[in-house]
Amino acid sequence: MTPRKSGLKKLLLLSLSAVLFLAKFVVDVIVSKLDIEVGFLSILQVLLVAGAFITLYLYIERVWRAGDQNVVKKMGFALILTLVVGVAGLILYTISTTGFEIKNEAALPEGFESIVFANLYAVVFGTTALFVLLTIRDIIMSKRRKETKRNFRIFLVVFLASIAVTLPYRPFESNIIVTLAFTLVIFAILLNSFRLSWIVYLTKREKLIAMTFSFILFGMYVPIYVASVGETSLIAQSLTYYSRQLETFIAGTTLFAATYFGMTFVSTLFHLPTAEAFDRKNIEVLSLHNLGKLITRVFDFHELTDLVTRMTLEVCEAASAWLEVREGEEATSIARARTGGNAGAATVRTVALQNINIQDIEAITGHDGGAIRRVVRESRKAVVIDQVAADDRTKHVKTVAGKINSMAIVPLVSHDEVIGILYATKTMEFGFDGEDADVLSAFADQVTIALENSRLIEKSLERERLMREMLLAQEMQRKLLPQELPSIEEVQIEALSTPAFEVGGDYYDFTMLDDEHLGVIVGDVSGKGVSAALFMAEMKGIFLSLSRLHRSPSEFLAEAHSALLGTMDRRTFISLIYAIVNVRTGVMKVARAGHCPMIFLSGNGTRFVKPTGLGVGMGSREFFSRTITEDEISLSYGDVAVFYTDGVTEARPENGEEFGYAKLEGIVAESGSGSALDIRDQIVLAVDTHMGHKAPDDDLTIVVLKWLKRQSHPSVNLHHH
Repeated sequence: MTPRKSGLKKLLLLSLSAVLFLAKFVVDVIVSKLDIEVGFLSILQVLLVAGAFITLYLYIERVWRAGDQNVVKKMGFALILTLVVGVAGLILYTISTTGFEIKNEAALPEGFESIVFANLYAVVFGTTALFVLLTIRDIIMSKRRKETKRNFRIFLVVFLASIAVTLPYRPFESNIIVTLAFTLVIFAILLNSFRLSWIVYLTKREKLIAMTFSFILFGMYVPIYVASVGETSLIAQSLTYYSRQLETFIAGTTLFAATYFGMTFVSTLFHLPTAEAFDRKNIEVLSLHNLGKLITRVFDFHELTDLVTRMTLEVCEAASAWLEVREGEEATSIARARTGGNAGAATVRTVALQNINIQDIEAITGHDGGAIRRVVRESRKAVVIDQVAADDRTKHVKTVAGKINSMAIVPLVSHDEVIGILYATKTMEFGFDGEDADVLSAFADQVTIALENSRLIEKSLERERLMREMLLAQEMQRKLLPQELPSIEEVQIEALSTPAFEVGGDYYDFTMLDDEHLGVIVGDVSGKGVSAALFMAEMKGIFLSLSRLHRSPSEFLAEAHSALLGTMDRRTFISLIYAIVNVRTGVMKVARAGHCPMIFLSGNGTRFVKPTGLGVGMGSREFFSRTITEDEISLSYGDVAVFYTDGVTEARPENGEEFGYAKLEGIVAESGSGSALDIRDQIVLAVDTHMGHKAPDDDLTIVVLKWLKRQSHPSVNLHHH
């Protein structure tokens, strides 16, 4: 139901109730003017009263929210309501000047004013009785047991039956059936008034407040009940004149309230001696519950340890507390202690403290204080020191004498290792008992989980940060590779590069050196990961800056070697293959620096083009320049050149053979009649099948060039320089 419809329904119920109350008042005035009783008017009066209070009850139930207040607040609401109604009743009683004449077991109004006041009494006291009954119902249902709801329903059935049996009789007519029915109501009230299990769950402060409220309410409802029954009370006469059934309802409700709140006062009084123990247990449970929530909510180590020491004060009502952790070789906030080592050899750090300074802590744990740690670490159980000054383990403590007279020391154990120690102290001797030690041990278990969780989250966040940086590096490396392939009418070009990790060391690039010459380079940095990617980025800068200055592939590689020689260590090198294609004449010059040979497919078949050369970064400048050579190839229509890295030929499934040069050459030969894209995809598909559809262990790069220009020279001329 929408809020608008719900609000409209509430307004209709309240309006209908008001109309019925007004109609009842009009009928009362009409009846008072008649000298004889009219049966249908009496029935109409009963129906109007029943209808008015039923619709009022339906309205109250819709605005009544039982879960919004605890038991003590409910009692406070009943107290305020009763005070307001009591004051209103006194005012009405004071200003009323006329009453009723009891005649033939019925109340006859002495004037119009009596009818007005009777209607006011009925509406005020009847509405209050509804609120009070709902309040008592909510209090009874708090912490209810299986039979609680059943007992309250029994009361309602008996109560409504006692009201119904009054219908055939005159207002003040006595009858054994009516008396018997009301006696059953009293038994039902007593049955429900002994169900006070909710008192056990109140704190000491709440018990004191509840006892005060219940005593006042009992003292108020007793006179209200007396005033609502009998023939001599003006209020009873007014209510009985208005409706005997309503008077029975109000009398029964006030009797229920007086009985229930009287029993509440007595029961709360008997529960007071155990209130302090219950409060303590409640604090212990609440602290453990809160710490359990903190495990998943608090990620910051320092915030968590501060909360732990503060909660330790609450758990065992300690005067001071501190937490120390043992740190190992890990550079994290908390690390596991190394087993089997000397206690004094481990680094111990106090990470949080409450109501004590670091000097006092050092006075307790320093000097001979290592004995305490040894005992706790070896036993992995809580240690209680009843008399600090007399105990051998703490008799060295003098500077804190008077401030600390008993201690509880609890280890934090994770995976059978002591990762920290929690201390709690009290100013009195014998301040901690066995139960305190058990509670602190349970608390320490939760603390251990929280601290370990904090450490794991810290590592997880660090991994996440590194992953974000890796993804950023991957994106940056992707941008170092050509974003678009060259669009040249004479040459069809396709390329693919896939890193084995987030970033890799494979590199390929293209550049138009001028209107006629296309430069193609493919490289592979030794190693993998970030370091390889950094050299790849450096290689791109060298390629873009030096390639336009040197039109000979061998000269370019020699200059690239000279540029990188001072920045690379002896264990690192870059394998490169560099080709320059004249797109007018079809002449390709190729030089190779320790890289995989190029596969060349022509009308004469396939062959490997492998001019000599060391990897870039290997050997001196002079030696590198002497070893580097280049080959020259004349391209014909349909010729194919395939450049690749060793990630293709060395692809090896687990416990299998390498993909190999022969298989690669066969794939190129079989797919050579297709487009450059077809050739590239056939190679990728063959490698994937060979690897069993698992990711390769090395970076994989393929560049395919297919010559499409028809010219006069024959298929292949290979020249070596």
